[in-house]
Amino acid sequence: MRAGLFVALLAVSLAWMLWAQARMQHRVLSFLVGRAGGSSSRGARVTHLVQAAAAFIAVLVLAAAVLVELRWNAVYLRVPLAASVLLVYVPFAATLGRTKLRKVRRTVEQRMKELGAPPDVTTAIARAGRPWSLFGSLVMLAAVLILTWHHLRN
Repeated sequence: MRAGLFVALLAVSLAWMLWAQARMQHRVLSFLVGRAGGSSSRGARVTHLVQAAAAFIAVLVLAAAVLVELRWNAVYLRVPLAASVLLVYVPFAATLGRTKLRKVRRTVEQRMKELGAPPDVTTAIARAGRPWSLFGSLVMLAAVLILTWHHLRN
């Protein structure tokens, strides 16, 4: 039953990530294309900078969640901290990831072309964002583990 809770929460997190990522993608891509200003190198740099800053904050929040659980046994702080990472960072990190639902969804490159980005900029931003999408998936696993930590431990 305890591992079942982890698996169920992971499935819900995946569903949330896909749903929220689709809603968030237009705004994130518009921001990145606008900041790129037609330059593929600048687009890649902005993408790495924004994604690295968001990842750093997410890891700090998860570290704080672990710290409050270990130090003060404060479940009332651990759960909201880990849940906030699941609700905010994970869909944000997934906005530049590849999807296997190609017939249902347009690729990241296609969406940026619709926003008016040149082809070299779309390729640079998409390539720069793919590793961060993978990192976001790993953070999702960590956040789900931190959320269910108390149940798995006892």
